[in-house]
Amino acid sequence: MQVALLIVAHAPYLRRAGRRPTGEERLHELIAHSLLPLVNLLGDLQATGLGPRVALACSPLLLEQLADPVVQKHFVLWMDEVLARRAEELRRFEAAGDHHSAYLARFYLEWSRQALRSFEERHERNLARRLRELVAARVVEPLAGAASHAYLPLLGREESVRAQIEHGLLHTVRLLGRAEGLWLPGCGWRPGLETAAADVAARYVVADPSSLPAGAPARPAWVLARRLAAVFGDEAVARHVWSPDQGYVGDPLYRDPRDAGGYTAIGAGGHQAYDPYHALRRAQEHAAHFVSLLVAESARRAADELLLVLLDAELLGSLWFEGPTWLQAVLTLCATHGALTLTTPGEHLRAHRPAGKVDLGPGSWAEGGDAPWAGPAAAEYWRALHVAEERMVALAADHPSAEADQERVLNQAARELLLAQASDWPALLTAGEPEERAGRWRSYLSRFAQLAELAGRERLSAGERFMLEQLEETDGLFPNLNYRIFAP
Repeated sequence: MQVALLIVAHAPYLRRAGRRPTGEERLHELIAHSLLPLVNLLGDLQATGLGPRVALACSPLLLEQLADPVVQKHFVLWMDEVLARRAEELRRFEAAGDHHSAYLARFYLEWSRQALRSFEERHERNLARRLRELVAARVVEPLAGAASHAYLPLLGREESVRAQIEHGLLHTVRLLGRAEGLWLPGCGWRPGLETAAADVAARYVVADPSSLPAGAPARPAWVLARRLAAVFGDEAVARHVWSPDQGYVGDPLYRDPRDAGGYTAIGAGGHQAYDPYHALRRAQEHAAHFVSLLVAESARRAADELLLVLLDAELLGSLWFEGPTWLQAVLTLCATHGALTLTTPGEHLRAHRPAGKVDLGPGSWAEGGDAPWAGPAAAEYWRALHVAEERMVALAADHPSAEADQERVLNQAARELLLAQASDWPALLTAGEPEERAGRWRSYLSRFAQLAELAGRERLSAGERFMLEQLEETDGLFPNLNYRIFAP
């Protein structure tokens, strides 16, 4: 049976966002606990000759930050603080005679030293460049996504959808070298997206089975004949990984993700000291169980059938400390098992062209097809965003030939709009997060409004040019973005 693992990775645009509670820690933790171990294990397995194969949907926002020297520098500074904190904890526990906590502090101190050494020496701080090398070696198959991780079905203008898809693919290709598939946030789909996807020469899109007509099998199928295929993840198999109730992540031996220090295991009904030796052994056992599930599934399926499993990179490390050990064992066992063949969606589609066509309807991985960022708490956000989208389309139509400062202003206005469209903001609002975290979209729309006011001027004052330069530096992602993509 053909098995494809698709790892999905995303972080909001947190460059120079400061520290807690709204700052860069989430990005640094994702790098240290998820992405760095992933890149290391793929490189290590490649060196052994096992030939690991995974698909990776890394959001353009995250790729931008991984390649950013400012983010790289801030990550090193953050790791230095982690090392200093762990060293102080070790001294304190040794002085108190707390031998088990001292053992853990020593474990984390060495783990952090190795992570920082790997980041600086093995990868020269640039994980985006290392991913590009793994793509060139055919270890990783990259998928593009919406440029700012926007939830496309709820955007107000088709021009916005086109901008998100085109610049998402363009940015992924610029940093990783190629991209043939699309993974859209939440697998969110609505009819019409297939045209925008096919127009950028995407070969396939990952869709949720909820988009299928009733009774249709979740097998690869054409969405546009011979132009765009759809592939579907197997939720029943993936649930064994991520479900807190029946999945591996809730095992009592694993590190409790609610304990920032990492000294407590999940336990069974109460406090339990964490022991990485037993937890990492359990992760290997869970990997063997997972592969046994794949083998059992292969007995029920045709030899050339694809089983696609979606995995969240943040879960595999940041939220499940033992996740990278589990993934390494899964890849090793799959690569050496006679009944399983590790592949990627694109590779599978090249060898096994879809036999039929399907009309995808609205849907996403959320229950009932309603994304978590579509709740009533986010209504104000969507109203304001749709107004800004209309204004951006009008600006692009009114200024088709802008040059010099005027073109810079319009390009930056488009960047601020893309950042405001990120699905992180309505998701945080719907989850009831504090305004200081969930309300950052207001800053982007405020900057957009300022720039829209300047768009009618061919020349800027010294103060206005200074403001533009500051915004270009602070929110300077997507260097190839051209505002004309929003023209009707």
